[in-house]
Amino acid sequence: MKQKKLLVSMFFLLFCGTLVCATKSQAKILTIKHSTKNVYTTKYQREATSYLTKWKKGKRTLDAPLLVKNPYGTLSTSIYFYAVSTEPLYAKYTITAKGAETVSGTLAGGSEANVRLTHEYLIPGLAAGRKNTVEINFYNAANERKKTVRFSTTPKKEKAIPKIKKVKNGKSKTAVSLGFYAMFGHDKSDATNIYYYDNNGASRGLTPLNGYRTDRILTVDGNWIFSYDIDKLAVMNRLGHIVRQISLKGYELHHDFMYDAAHKKLLCLVNDKKKKTIEDVVISVDIKTKKTKKLVDFAKLMSASRKKHVQRKGGKNTYGGTELDWLHLNSLDLINDGELIVSSREESSLVKVSNIYKKPKIKYIIHSGSLYKKTSLAKYLLKRTGVKFVGHAGQHTITVEKDDTLPNGQYYLYLYNNNFGSAKTLPKFSWKSYKGVGSYKKGKASYYYKYLVDEKKKTYRLVKKFAVPYSSVVSSVQHFDENITFSSGMNHTYGEYDKNGKMIRTFTYQSKRYAYRVMKYKYDIF
Repeated sequence: MKQKKLLVSMFFLLFCGTLVCATKSQAKILTIKHSTKNVYTTKYQREATSYLTKWKKGKRTLDAPLLVKNPYGTLSTSIYFYAVSTEPLYAKYTITAKGAETVSGTLAGGSEANVRLTHEYLIPGLAAGRKNTVEINFYNAANERKKTVRFSTTPKKEKAIPKIKKVKNGKSKTAVSLGFYAMFGHDKSDATNIYYYDNNGASRGLTPLNGYRTDRILTVDGNWIFSYDIDKLAVMNRLGHIVRQISLKGYELHHDFMYDAAHKKLLCLVNDKKKKTIEDVVISVDIKTKKTKKLVDFAKLMSASRKKHVQRKGGKNTYGGTELDWLHLNSLDLINDGELIVSSREESSLVKVSNIYKKPKIKYIIHSGSLYKKTSLAKYLLKRTGVKFVGHAGQHTITVEKDDTLPNGQYYLYLYNNNFGSAKTLPKFSWKSYKGVGSYKKGKASYYYKYLVDEKKKTYRLVKKFAVPYSSVVSSVQHFDENITFSSGMNHTYGEYDKNGKMIRTFTYQSKRYAYRVMKYKYDIF
């Protein structure tokens, strides 16, 4: 018997010494008791840093790491990991949970060329309300696995997280893309958090917000940028730490924002609080200095169409205010340096503006109706060519797609065509040329539209179209890997099509109203 035990012990030592030692971590997962509930305060963030600094002082090895639940309060199911190794290593993780998708990734950009002794990571996206087993494998510069650490935990599932009621596979044989879905603006609640889901529809937690949704997540210089209140943006590092907050004094965010890498500025759709109109201004925001600058005021740039709009019946806009929501910009993207395209829901138009940083000028307009007829804006209309089609109506998420095979001056635009025939501030607008458009509550279908624009010929044509679940308002489409993701707000669905418009998978979520957008991201943005 002693000989058998000795052989087992020798085998274990040989296994650990020459290959890899797998350790089931006995370290307790610690929780910080914050003195305030508001994540976006200096006090909350400093408390987290203070606790982590104190706890890291102990002997934290790979066999006895420091584990802390969501220290900075920004990713509800995340686990902070800290340890020091005896040789330079890099780390990869895998998260498994029954009923959830198995998720794997590399921590902090590690590789055989990027090894370290100090390992400080945030392991993101554990499945909420399920028992998770987390495995972290450590490799040396020769790409040899030297250590495996495992631990299990069951993160709490917050009551606020919308339930996925149904997951349905489509007829496409294409695999769903790798990544996670982020739901923005669920039910227009006061604190409409970001909710995360995997490809099985399992919740991967949330990011709490204070008083307004964020319209997307940006990644800039290794940090996340998102809005957490109507006039505030947060910059979050890879540990979930809010390292910078930006206040947009005099402005309120709405619908969309993006990053202009060439100018190192955020471009935001905003309300100017001094104006009597809303949702018609674009500003720039310097991330480092926090300075804002008004770039485009569409009430001035498009005054010829602005004059045609009147206040809705009852004297108030959809938000309950008296400001005129005449243009209702809902998305933006850059075409070239200093050239911006925006989507107007109220005018069912796409407007390109050039020289946005100095002297903005309209370059072209894509519109299928008669709104600009006999106005000074008519000269900017691009000519529709190719096969006849019904123009976009009430569209969302205008996005530019460049293609190196196209000649200069040509590129693609794609969008979610809501196919919604209503503009309350234009009661005399004719919808005759928009055959088949739906009403607020009912419609046959919305569509994915893709245009080919030729600026030299001043034309555009529809090159791809397929039906998606109808939604009169909100909603989104997004090219992701080789697939096309979508969200249909009023239909309470989101999911993924293949490049030919065949459904891969659809998720139906619980909602009283709708979610503004659902977009997909790679796990490595963590």
